[in-house]
Amino acid sequence: MKRFFASVLVCFLVLAAAGGVSAESVEIFYGPEGGFSRANNARTLLFSDGSRKPATLANSLMHRIDRLEPGSTVKIAMYSMSDYQTLDFWLQAAVDKQLSCKLLLCGVSEWSASSRERIARAIEKVAKTAEEQGKTLDFQLAAVTAEAMKRNGREHTLEDGKTIYGTMHEKFGIFYRPDNPVPHSSFNGSANISVTSDKIYAENRVFFDEQPAVARQFAEEFARLWNEYSEIVYGRWLPEKYLETSHVPGYVKIVFNSEPVDEFQLTRIDSELINLIHRVEASGSLDLAMFSLTRLELAEAILRSAERNPGARFRLLLDHAQLDDADPLQSKLGPWVEQKAAELGINNIQVRYRFRRNAYGFSTEEKKPILLSFLSLFLHHKNVTVNGKEMAIGSYNWSNSAEFLNFENVMFFNAFYKDHQKVIDSFKAEFETLWSSRMPARIARPRKGLPQTVTLAEGKALHHKLLRTLEKEENHKVLATLDREAFKTFDQIVADSGLSEKNVRRGIRALEADQFIVKWNKDGIAGYSQAD
Repeated sequence: MKRFFASVLVCFLVLAAAGGVSAESVEIFYGPEGGFSRANNARTLLFSDGSRKPATLANSLMHRIDRLEPGSTVKIAMYSMSDYQTLDFWLQAAVDKQLSCKLLLCGVSEWSASSRERIARAIEKVAKTAEEQGKTLDFQLAAVTAEAMKRNGREHTLEDGKTIYGTMHEKFGIFYRPDNPVPHSSFNGSANISVTSDKIYAENRVFFDEQPAVARQFAEEFARLWNEYSEIVYGRWLPEKYLETSHVPGYVKIVFNSEPVDEFQLTRIDSELINLIHRVEASGSLDLAMFSLTRLELAEAILRSAERNPGARFRLLLDHAQLDDADPLQSKLGPWVEQKAAELGINNIQVRYRFRRNAYGFSTEEKKPILLSFLSLFLHHKNVTVNGKEMAIGSYNWSNSAEFLNFENVMFFNAFYKDHQKVIDSFKAEFETLWSSRMPARIARPRKGLPQTVTLAEGKALHHKLLRTLEKEENHKVLATLDREAFKTFDQIVADSGLSEKNVRRGIRALEADQFIVKWNKDGIAGYSQAD
């Protein structure tokens, strides 16, 4: 039981020393720009300079750093970091407050190499400036490597012979007071430290203030990842002190699949989630908001639970990309769940998909129109709520890669515990807003960034229709002139597309018919923008 009773005693002693749990000990923040629900995006944060800022994901992290005492320690493990404004804020605070900082990134993905290099350069630049001012910067940057993942069996060979490696996909942080080896606060969630997470994607980040019982779980994970899987990128590599800890009843339980069960296997997350799914009550509910649903065992658990509880309500809210299941190798299970439910006569499962027309474009590399993931407004949550009283949330997508390749985590909330119902209700407000945001039949003005959901039948029909429209050169060339923030007149589109006026008119008519674009007046001038 991992020295359970000793851990419980230590945690309670720490909590007593910290003065117990505060009224706002757990709080959840959302992207984009504070979330979609008015209850979430109307909140603000007061900074030490007297400024009050919106409670966005980026501001929530900067606010936590802003509140640290001089001499504190910050440790963050993050799959990806590309929000350099937040990085600059952190680096300046590290100098001004003489913080001790460690940042652990995933070094497996090649696409993120440039951001790691940029972060290393930024640290070096601030360190030199600090030295010129007679100050110091204590900041180490490390990355989890593909070699380390391979060494621990987190690799898979595809049918084409290519080998892929698991990633460090977690997104958490820990805070320590000066000269105190026990962390007092922490955060975790689905969100990377990136501009897209902050301003475009549907995301979450949960903060636990003055909860050493939670922070120590993250500290154990950070030490394991840092010591066993990382290589230094900037600074001098020093090992982390590794201390085993355990979940303390009354606080969030966190499951990490990097944690060994024994000499031969690591912890499973899916079994914990299956147990949660099976706790749906006869007249209860299950609400799932998931970026990727491709793990069959989890989808089957939902079907079994729905069949066993016909009076319960099951709602699955999935990302746009999940509705196209044409490629069986991708194992997208949203459509499969609906098909199997119909075959089994299960009538209490509903599935909707977040959708954006302008996530489609023409790929010059593949020479065909496709759904372009970087244009999609990701539903990036990885969350399930059961009976409105239990919630699992974290970095873990419901996929085979998350289970068997990546290092992930899931936090388990229970309304029986202090402040947990508040967090569950906050996410429920976000879910309900997204779920109810149905795609309108007609769009008169641009709806940039607003949530829109479709059913599978609606989404598949639109999917195929939009792809057919973009097969015509005049259509995809006209669309290519209008990026997300663009507003252009007819003459500007002609000039930018290189097409004749006749072809531009035909392209505009086709794109307006499918509501890729909308004509409207801006400052008295008629022009065109992306519809969504």
